[in-house]
Amino acid sequence: MGSMSFLLPNPLPSAAAATLPEACLATTRGYDDQTPVPTQLSIQDDLLTVTRTQNESGYLLVPWPVEPFGTVVVCTSTLRERAEPYRLVVELARGKLNQVRMQKAEWQSIGLRTGPDFERALSDATRAFGRAALTDVPAEADANATRVLEQAHGLADRLARDYVEQMFATRHSTDGPLDTRLAARHKRAPHGQAVGEYTSAFNAASVCFRWRDVEPNEAQYDWAEADAAVAAAVGAGLPVTIGPVIDLAPGMLPGWAAGWESDLPALAAFMCDYLETAVGRSQGDVRRWIVCAGFNQADSMGLVDDDRLRLAYRLFEAAAQVDPSLELILSVAQPWGDYLVGEDQTISPITFPDDLVRAGVRLSAVELELRSGTCPRGSFPRDLLDTARILDVFGMLGLPLEVALSLPSADGPDPRAADHKQSVWKHGWRAGPTPEGQAEWGASLAALALCWPQVRSVTWDNWSDAEPHLVPHGGLLEVDGLAKPLLARLRALRAEHLETQR
Repeated sequence: MGSMSFLLPNPLPSAAAATLPEACLATTRGYDDQTPVPTQLSIQDDLLTVTRTQNESGYLLVPWPVEPFGTVVVCTSTLRERAEPYRLVVELARGKLNQVRMQKAEWQSIGLRTGPDFERALSDATRAFGRAALTDVPAEADANATRVLEQAHGLADRLARDYVEQMFATRHSTDGPLDTRLAARHKRAPHGQAVGEYTSAFNAASVCFRWRDVEPNEAQYDWAEADAAVAAAVGAGLPVTIGPVIDLAPGMLPGWAAGWESDLPALAAFMCDYLETAVGRSQGDVRRWIVCAGFNQADSMGLVDDDRLRLAYRLFEAAAQVDPSLELILSVAQPWGDYLVGEDQTISPITFPDDLVRAGVRLSAVELELRSGTCPRGSFPRDLLDTARILDVFGMLGLPLEVALSLPSADGPDPRAADHKQSVWKHGWRAGPTPEGQAEWGASLAALALCWPQVRSVTWDNWSDAEPHLVPHGGLLEVDGLAKPLLARLRALRAEHLETQR
């Protein structure tokens, strides 16, 4: 067993006290991803002790309140085990400041330009960190380190936004308007005024129908709603992606499938039959399919890690047999690997697609689910620089990337999401989720993904709150059809950066 201990600030901010139990240790595996490992925590007398089975250096990851950004995951630099405790806030500040310095140097090596004011601010933060690290007065060290942590997050945000702006400029100068797809996932065809709202904001369609709706009873299909959504997209001249076809999130599978829990051969047969039927019906109009989602993360239907990996292999094999020329995509949940803090899951988010490729599966792309502020399917909040890093990490697979985005715009009950058992994470907000907060987060993440050369598609995960959906209050339209502020922000991104039609 290996352990590290950390001195906590006194008094501990209430927001930090609420999220500190989510802290964990992480290691670096083959792709330079900071992968969480099962961690035991003890908090006593202003001391946090973290324990894991390995005896080696690692990182501490902890959701921590950072003004004015709210609660975000902060990572220390690599720490070795030692008897003397670390001072937590000092190490968090060291980690973020080091990330900013390293990322700046890497991006400058490919042409990023930072202004003198940014360099001065970074130098000031570095000197302030030196004072925080060297003082012997605990309260002074924590106060100085807190200010450095806030400065470092401000610099990280600025650095990421400078990168987005300059990457767009570079790509436009070479390619003109980008051919990246921008879509919103929907189960029903938009109608009335919503048709114009959709086609003015998006240059592609993403249709996702739930297995439970299409086959409510075994071998009894109802394709009417799905067919209408695909036909409407094709009629509007939009390229269509369908899926995820099989999603292991609670509420997505038909109720009758529960009778076959833990029976991998039976579940594989039912899922392959449904997938083959769906692909066979629409292959003339639809060439891109997200075959499955959540298989790396879901603890569903009594299937362990290896079962879900074998099941995914079977599904891709079945779809390819229908038409070998189809583009087949795997969707990866929680790409930072938050779920790996549990003892029962061992396959990291990046290892899952890598294992499939090594087994001979032909993946056309990997979709990353960037869902924030919800659980259990979503990830803890990360900032733009951490999001850029995860795009870099998955880029090492050498496959095109696609990004699915989702963030709730409100708290409270959401009847159309109730059967999915997803809830809003209470601690990730300064003043609770709002439509304006959704707009700022969604537009910022969409711009980062759209500018990324390896990303070929960006999809907002839910078009309307009136449809059944995974994330509570995650749609671009309210239940009554009124547009949320994010829709206008996405429309502006499309007009500024993308081809008129894709």
